[in-house]
Amino acid sequence: MVFQRIEGYPKISDFVAIDFETATEKSPYQIGMAVVKDGVIIKTINRLIKPLNNIYNPYTISVHHITPEKTRNQPEFPEVWNDIKDYFDEAVIVAHNARFDMSVLQSVLDAYGLPYPKIIGYICTCDLNNREGLELACARYGICLENHHDGEDDAVNCAKLYLAYVNDESRCSDKDLPQELFQKSTKNSFFNYAFEGHDVLNGNVLKKDLTGADPNNPFYDRKVVITGIFSIDRPELAQILKSMGADIDLNVSSKTNYLLIGEDPGPSKLRKFEELIIEGKDVRKIYQEDLDLILAREDCGRYNTEPPVCKPKKVVPQGRKTTWPQLVEKYKHYVDGEDIEFTERELQSEDYRLLSLYYIQQQKIPTTKVTVLENLRQLDETSECEFRKDILACFTEDENVSKEMAYERMQKVFTKYGLQFKAKTCVLTEYGVDFEEYKVKGIHHLTIKHLPQP
Repeated sequence: MVFQRIEGYPKISDFVAIDFETATEKSPYQIGMAVVKDGVIIKTINRLIKPLNNIYNPYTISVHHITPEKTRNQPEFPEVWNDIKDYFDEAVIVAHNARFDMSVLQSVLDAYGLPYPKIIGYICTCDLNNREGLELACARYGICLENHHDGEDDAVNCAKLYLAYVNDESRCSDKDLPQELFQKSTKNSFFNYAFEGHDVLNGNVLKKDLTGADPNNPFYDRKVVITGIFSIDRPELAQILKSMGADIDLNVSSKTNYLLIGEDPGPSKLRKFEELIIEGKDVRKIYQEDLDLILAREDCGRYNTEPPVCKPKKVVPQGRKTTWPQLVEKYKHYVDGEDIEFTERELQSEDYRLLSLYYIQQQKIPTTKVTVLENLRQLDETSECEFRKDILACFTEDENVSKEMAYERMQKVFTKYGLQFKAKTCVLTEYGVDFEEYKVKGIHHLTIKHLPQP
């Protein structure tokens, strides 16, 4: 046994392997755990969780086949956390792509105002195995992963993978596990420490392969850069995109076609993107919700030990345009857990987005658009003054900025004040900002000519 190689670090034969399965980007519907003592799994835990407002991304449902109906009567996270939190105190956490799982934990603790556990640190089995997906890494060690994306099964197999790694003397000598792979907590600030960086992609995922890819999907033979944290592991996301024919790059350049933006994206990549837009380059951004819709329509199979093969596309009828009352009624049934299939037109409509935002914020179904807009646009006098200051602080005089980037800056302020509506230039006009609009190769830009004093 080779558990004790890191002097001054905790006994790494004792740890807790975890896996979160998420309904939306940072809202879990399941946690699986495997408690390990002296290199032996002594306990497993599998708990379903009612996500925040019981809301799911369409892509999540297409992959996991978990619907709001299955979690509608499950306990919310605080109740589950009360039962399992003792396993986290003074523990070493092991996970496959640990930054993602720990970011989910941090996010859901913050959402409910719960204190952070005193975790000693974490070990990422994805880092130990050259950023390979869990299926590929387990296959190399002969570990059978029968039910991938079940929280308990993934946690158990992550524990087995780590134990296999540290006991593989052909691969793992005393010098093969550097201290930096053990992300140690300092001054009880584990979470702040743990999320300073993001997963780095490497290996075969960076080699373009168009074999078996559908030339009609949007990523075929396109250069794609990924930044930030997504609802699935970044290495796994990269493998899915590669199977669709994407050419995965690490850095934004003049050859980039798409920039996929998750939570906490890299500022350097965003700056480079803005520079390319100003230069008139045809590069586009894709956010989590839009990516979910694309992947749900593609309905790609998950990455196995064999190269992935996309399943036949699911034909979704366009249907007639749905009226607001009809959409409200349909969405009400969906929230109640009924098996409702929205048309592609409905999912892409502003009405659907407005409806889902309202439900998330108000936890009820509105009857009219007026009701939605009135509730989303209420600020008291003090908040209004602070809101105006923050909006003006988004820009500098004589600045040239793409309209898309201007909206992104404003949207962050909207989110800060709980305003769940889309950024528009009319807000700038209302607050006395003098600007000019122009186009460069079809891309809308703004020149900020004058900013009033806050």
